[in-house]
Amino acid sequence: MRIKDMVKAAKMTKHGFPPDATAKLESIALLPYEDDIKERIFIEAMDELLTEEQRLLLHEYGGSCRGGETGRQSKRLKNELAGMTIPEKLEIMNKNEHIYKTELNEDGTITAYCGCHCLQRRAKDPKKAKPPSAYGCAAGAALSNLKTALGVNAKIKSIDYPKDGDGKWGMTFVFEIVA
Repeated sequence: MRIKDMVKAAKMTKHGFPPDATAKLESIALLPYEDDIKERIFIEAMDELLTEEQRLLLHEYGGSCRGGETGRQSKRLKNELAGMTIPEKLEIMNKNEHIYKTELNEDGTITAYCGCHCLQRRAKDPKKAKPPSAYGCAAGAALSNLKTALGVNAKIKSIDYPKDGDGKWGMTFVFEIVA
């Protein structure tokens, strides 16, 4: 989770975040704690101070795991899939098991199914459990990689957050393509 990027997004006047909520999030980002502790405090404050729509927006900016192999794969796919329709692109991506398993929904949204290494840590050590909305950073990463591969602009519409004790290793994200 990229807390600095999330605070930067919250400070953008175009997003219209309440100044007191933005100030609180910024003060948490400056705390001299270990990242895990700071992240927990930050997410709890987000859950308390912001609407679901505002939290999703911050996850779009603060998604983790944007680089690495998945990021490189997304960049290669962008060129390979150029000129195709979104359904054609998704079909090829799924057929070749690139990035994430995805589906194009009837309403034009895209559902992606992917995991998060944080979920594996949580399953192994309950002390590493996070508030459910902390896993929104995985949605931000999936969004970034899908936008790159598909060559579209999109936003997070919803996240199926894991619940304590449900044993989920993956999550479901729904993305809305925007003009």
